[in-house]
Amino acid sequence: MDFQLSRSEKKRRAKGLEQLVRELTDLAPGEIASLPCDEEIRKEITAAKNCKGGARQRQLKYATKLLRDKPVEELYDFMARKKGSMLKDKREFQELEHFRNLLISEALQQYDESRNDNGYFNDTDPGDFLHDTEILRTIVKQLPEVDQALLKNAAMQFARTRNRKYSRELFRIMKAAMEKAQFSQLQDKKNGL
Repeated sequence: MDFQLSRSEKKRRAKGLEQLVRELTDLAPGEIASLPCDEEIRKEITAAKNCKGGARQRQLKYATKLLRDKPVEELYDFMARKKGSMLKDKREFQELEHFRNLLISEALQQYDESRNDNGYFNDTDPGDFLHDTEILRTIVKQLPEVDQALLKNAAMQFARTRNRKYSRELFRIMKAAMEKAQFSQLQDKKNGL
């Protein structure tokens, strides 16, 4: 399965980064100086802060372009600590939606391929359904706490029935795994590990 992002998904992510840069320009100069990023990006954010109108927009877009290929998790964390920004939550939500959509696409494709010559569907064994697919490995890598059996079952149920309730269930399973991993990280930090 190809994991390339669609053009609209790329645009959504770019808009999210641009919103991050916009919020970074609203910080005080001392806070900008303490940002966990390259000096060049700090300089561009400071330059955007001092511009108005179209020049500001160009500067924001340029700073966004610089951030596009760099890890930005630390900046999202920084903004969440400083301003209680919801950008990180929104980004995580969109990432989970993306995983869910990829998993559903893979499940539908695999279920459609399980048709026999008469056009009827063979009963797909839950153990074989989505067995060791690339998308499942990616999800497990990102969310180690996720219950693979529940994911496979919900994906199979969605492929069979096309009922949105199973799509929402997939999202809930992945969100619970993400929250569990975040809680574990907080506990580890608290315990000094």
